[in-house]
Amino acid sequence: MGLLSSRTFRQIATGALEGIEDKRQEMRDRIDTYRERAVNKKNEIQKKYNEYFDEEKANIDTFKQVASLVGDDYVGKLNSFVGTDPNRLSLLLQQDADVVRTELDKYKDTTDTSFVEERQKKLKLKEEELTQNLQDQVNLFKGTSSIFTRDIEQRGLKDIQTETGTIDTKTIDPNFQAGPGMDVKSKLSMMEKNKVISDFQKLYIDEDEEDYLRNDDGTYKNPLVQDVFNKVKILQDNATLLGIEIDDQTALAEVLYKDSVSSYQGDNLKYLTQVGPDDPSLDLAEFELAMSSGNIEEMTRIAEQNKSLNIHVYNKQMEDIADVKRLQAGGEETTTTTTDDLNNAPPYPKREGMFKNKEEKEQLKLQQEEWNKTYGGDFFQTPPYERMSEAQKKAKQDGRSDSYIRQYPDAVEKRYGN
Repeated sequence: MGLLSSRTFRQIATGALEGIEDKRQEMRDRIDTYRERAVNKKNEIQKKYNEYFDEEKANIDTFKQVASLVGDDYVGKLNSFVGTDPNRLSLLLQQDADVVRTELDKYKDTTDTSFVEERQKKLKLKEEELTQNLQDQVNLFKGTSSIFTRDIEQRGLKDIQTETGTIDTKTIDPNFQAGPGMDVKSKLSMMEKNKVISDFQKLYIDEDEEDYLRNDDGTYKNPLVQDVFNKVKILQDNATLLGIEIDDQTALAEVLYKDSVSSYQGDNLKYLTQVGPDDPSLDLAEFELAMSSGNIEEMTRIAEQNKSLNIHVYNKQMEDIADVKRLQAGGEETTTTTTDDLNNAPPYPKREGMFKNKEEKEQLKLQQEEWNKTYGGDFFQTPPYERMSEAQKKAKQDGRSDSYIRQYPDAVEKRYGN
């Protein structure tokens, strides 16, 4: 077999090179085609995203409209009403505020789910889905080259990615304040006060006794009546704590009207909390003990526990915590020195768990009573046993606890100072 002539070899090489160049040009043409497809796909996907975004924004805006109509107190019930079907919102838009509130009163007040947050999650999922679709379109060009055209493919892929870019996304601010709502009363007229109290008295005052029926201990026999007057006392005590006096008739009317008209947002209702300012569940004595020793961690624990029970007590305790922190930062002692004559006062028997047995508890009670005969009229019964002012003595005689008297001196002075 003879060797190829040089001329023949050149012809073969030239043909091969021309074939390679043809393939490279074909790859360049393919890049242009894929680029056009990718850009068109990007525009199509962007249009889909914009339509979906506009739809979800409209859903959220409608929710906010209805929430603003009924007010903050109904946002939880509105979440329950709408569930995952935003079309239900349109049923409420054309209704009066009170009609909508009446409908929402049928639903559970929940904070477990938020319609706005759920719609935002769906929008995010749609964004991820469409972004992946765009990426898949761009990657269709990948892997279509040979060893002679791979460099063109790599450059072309980068060009396509640069030109198509990513989806232009938008965000919806999830934060909004529904406010008090439309047509919400914030104050009662004298006629409204008189009517709501009169209606209540007609239902529950005994004609023979001409008063609400009571038990031997002074509590009301009817639990509904007792509940109303418990709320009245809490409202008045919290107001007094803040230096505000609310008369019995006003306090009673506020509570009764709120019970009958759930949308009522009376200005005085901000003083109505779950428990009163000297309720045992607030652990006021424990807070005071922690404060006297500068135990900020324990003070904070108790305060946070009280936030949902009584926001006014919580606010006062947070101020106390800030004061203790300032004292400690300045190197000052937060403990109080007790009077030597009073150091031997027995522990105040408040909790069963403080005593080993019933006998020890009774013994300590007797010791405390004896101590009270000598010092109780003039000194606090709990550490640091400081001498009480005349106003504090009156508060003590009125049944106020040591913790209450110590923590709220302004309220005590205002109520008992004269």
